[in-house]
Amino acid sequence: MKNNLGTGAYGRGRSRWLWVVGVMVFLGVGAWGLWGRRPPPPPPKPVTPAQSPRMEGLSLTEIHEGDKTWVLEAKKADFNPDQTTISISGVRVEFFGPGEDIRVKADAGLFNTKTRVLTLTGQVEMQRGELLIQTSVATFVPAERALIAPEKVVITQPGLIVEGKGLRVELAAKKLVIAQHHLTELQVKDWRGKP
Repeated sequence: MKNNLGTGAYGRGRSRWLWVVGVMVFLGVGAWGLWGRRPPPPPPKPVTPAQSPRMEGLSLTEIHEGDKTWVLEAKKADFNPDQTTISISGVRVEFFGPGEDIRVKADAGLFNTKTRVLTLTGQVEMQRGELLIQTSVATFVPAERALIAPEKVVITQPGLIVEGKGLRVELAAKKLVIAQHHLTELQVKDWRGKP
């Protein structure tokens, strides 16, 4: 009689099947070990900060109670959204009012969009008729309707030169005040009053 319980065909099949499963598990663990040990991906590239919006040419007009009070024009402007300011270059400003018309030009400037304060820098020139004022920095303070030039100032008019420091131009009162006077030069053509 034959012993069917030992190592028969049924037992051998189960053994082969276990070997196949074992090899598959071993290959799976090996593959996971190889792929799982890959170096991490490179870090993402740093985000370049967005450049502030640049405008080729800017024109702003301030109107108060229906009257035009000033017009600002610039050749280039960069808006700084975090600081609520506009950096401008090639600046021209014209101030209007009863009996006043003052033209200002400057190399550069900074305009605050909330306070409406305008600071001009570089070669700043203010002109009204034949009167010319030159300085390196001037600030327009809208609440006082005044132009303030804290640095050296040269005021020229035909036959007159005045130099000083700390100029305040009150636009509404049509008044110039120099805090520190340095020089006044007056050219007189004829002392006897003859032309």
